[in-house]
Amino acid sequence: MLYDDLTLWSRPGAELNSIDIVASTYRLLTFLDEQQVPSEARDQRSTFFSHALPVARRRTARLPLADHHARYLLQQLIKTRSDLAQAAIPKWPGGKKYAIAVTHDTDAVSLGAMKELGTNLAKFLLRRDRVFLDMLMSGLRYIGRPTENPFFGFPLWREFETSRQFYSCFYLFAKVGPLKRDINNCKSSVVEQRIDWDILRGMAASGWEFGFHAPIDPENKLDAFVAGKRWIEEKLGTPIYGLRHHYWALDWAKPHVTFRKHIDAGFRYDTSLAWKDIAGFRAATCHPFRPFDPEPGKPLDIYEIPTCLMDGHVIKDPDEVSSAVEEGLDIVRQVKEQGGVAVLDWHTETACNAYNYRSHLTVLRHILEPLLEDRDAWVTTPWEIAQQWQQRSVKLEVA
Repeated sequence: MLYDDLTLWSRPGAELNSIDIVASTYRLLTFLDEQQVPSEARDQRSTFFSHALPVARRRTARLPLADHHARYLLQQLIKTRSDLAQAAIPKWPGGKKYAIAVTHDTDAVSLGAMKELGTNLAKFLLRRDRVFLDMLMSGLRYIGRPTENPFFGFPLWREFETSRQFYSCFYLFAKVGPLKRDINNCKSSVVEQRIDWDILRGMAASGWEFGFHAPIDPENKLDAFVAGKRWIEEKLGTPIYGLRHHYWALDWAKPHVTFRKHIDAGFRYDTSLAWKDIAGFRAATCHPFRPFDPEPGKPLDIYEIPTCLMDGHVIKDPDEVSSAVEEGLDIVRQVKEQGGVAVLDWHTETACNAYNYRSHLTVLRHILEPLLEDRDAWVTTPWEIAQQWQQRSVKLEVA
């Protein structure tokens, strides 16, 4: 249902006064509609494509409906309490209207890694796609030289972001203990490749954030979270606070169970909430929130900062740059309208802007150009956002 410029989630033909806004919002924030996705539409990790959603949820997957609901409720309250608008505590510092965080999942660090070479050879033979042959031949030149190869994107991102005066966050894939094999886990990582860690340490000391890119693990073992976090911290010489799951592979049957393990491992925020194949708002919000635990009936002590836009969400054809940029900017426009946070995910290896990542950096550059000029935007890191949201929550409790 449309109400002024807001979309309220309701049954077709429902009267405005019959809509249970609070219940609908709870349903969205706790992913209850996803329970209707049949098992045959899910893979072995319980993830699914957006077309498997119930029709009503699929139609609204790109809308921050929960934020529309919140604005509607505020409008109704202001009708009886006009002072509420002036008493609102600002969401973001310095008078900014919304936030942007650029992040990078580090899925690959070396074309010359044995598993990368084997994968690209197999893909070339099966698909007869010249791109994978080019990757194979390039990889052969960089065997034993991971820091010099095109997929080691850290120096390229450092240069790109320094020239634009912002810092991003890198989530490092680190499988440091025994886990059940999954074909989609990363083929080259900072663990087994002999990279120059001084580059990453220098970036961390200069303002870039680093976090943990959790491997696919059907059991989401607490020990794996603890070991990955500790290993990265020891290598960097600095604490890390956030994580994102590879393939967004939480336990989607009981996501609160995974969030509990995040907390027990010492993480303060997660950014694993996103659609698998499309840009949009999986929990129907572009704001940080504390996930709900249905067993004690209260929110968990961790922030979820939803990811609304990934490179693969919008780049389907490397020759269609303008349409990808337009789709990306449309998502960020919705975030600005709601005063939320736009978390962008561009994989570390896409900095090469070549091979199967052709045009990826180009698309991001065009998306960021108007955003970095927008004085209403606070461009920062996820950990800074989590801290800001916690500080604001304390102020709200006191007020």
